Amino acid sequence: MILFKILRKSHRQRTGRSLLSVTALALSVMLLLVISHVHEAVRQYARQVASQADLIVGAPTQPVHLVLYGLFGIGAPPPAIKWSQFQDIADNPSVAWAAPVSAGESHRGHTVIGSTARYLTTLQLSAVNFITVSGSQKIFRNNYTAFVGSSVAEAYQYQPGETITIARGFAPGLKDEYQKPFLIQGVLKPTGTNLDDHILVPMEGLRRVRADHGIKSDKINFVLVKLKDRSGLFKLQQQLETRQDAPLRAAIPAIELDKLGQYERILNNVFMVMSFIIGVLALLMMFFNLSAGFAQRKQEIELLRLVGAKPWQLASIALAEPLLHIFTALVLGVIFYRIANLFLEIWIPVVSIIGLPTSELMWLLSLCLSGLLIACIPAWRVYGICRRT
Repeated sequence: MILFKILRKSHRQRTGRSLLSVTALALSVMLLLVISHVHEAVRQYARQVASQADLIVGAPTQPVHLVLYGLFGIGAPPPAIKWSQFQDIADNPSVAWAAPVSAGESHRGHTVIGSTARYLTTLQLSAVNFITVSGSQKIFRNNYTAFVGSSVAEAYQYQPGETITIARGFAPGLKDEYQKPFLIQGVLKPTGTNLDDHILVPMEGLRRVRADHGIKSDKINFVLVKLKDRSGLFKLQQQLETRQDAPLRAAIPAIELDKLGQYERILNNVFMVMSFIIGVLALLMMFFNLSAGFAQRKQEIELLRLVGAKPWQLASIALAEPLLHIFTALVLGVIFYRIANLFLEIWIPVVSIIGLPTSELMWLLSLCLSGLLIACIPAWRVYGICRRT
């Protein structure tokens, strides 16, 4: 108890410098946890979505392009393929289901996606605000309903029950607008991807309004495919890509995302190293603060020695202060991380799918061990001085 009182009074004299070093270390801990959390959450979300479809089939193009647009709406829509090609894929005996996706229409500059309820299920999309009917959260009620992305709904204050019209192309004129309106069935939950800027309508309804508008070509941009047995995955891929009449590109989402994951992991490690370096610099700041006040603490040590304090007791006091700083910084870092998560969930909703990350905590453990070693230096100096006197 006496040592604690001495430590508290000694620490009051260096409150400003101590607060600065603790804050810097706490922020580095927060960065380590936030970067680890975002990386793991995005990776898990991508894996979950990719596992829902075995193949994404489209016109010959880069497979990464097919996967990124097909699952996350990133990039420009892939080149179109014929409706008859989709029917050939759907009729293949090894295919459990095939969902056509068309992205040739727009509404006020926002892409309109035509597909089936399978598309919503595959991308794990569902409505947070929808017309209360059984199954209306992720199933189209009829051919002329629509789900609007969260960003679209926010921009135009759309609510379920209102109607919208869509038009051919992305810079349409009055002659390109379809006459048949679509009823907004629901507003989709935010995903943090480009899908929040899209509008989803039933493929069959889209085909009908195209026909009513006099559009004879019935094309789609890609097809999501699920097989009955994944053992035939590569065989079907080869069949589709080596067709003599109209070769296609069949991309395997899991493989393409794994290729991208290699670069993503490198980038993540770079950020983790930067955060770790910031933490080490904060620890060095703490060490230099302690060293700068060492001359002042010599007087405290001499006074304590005069009243009978033993060397190990004085070393304990010297060790307790940096350890207290490190512990406080860890607690504050976790608190800052929790606060940051509240804002991250607004911008990147997928971070809410996991809790406190554990796979990357070795970085945090290494930082704590580094702090322990640095904390031992002034304690050892105090012990050495006391042993010599």
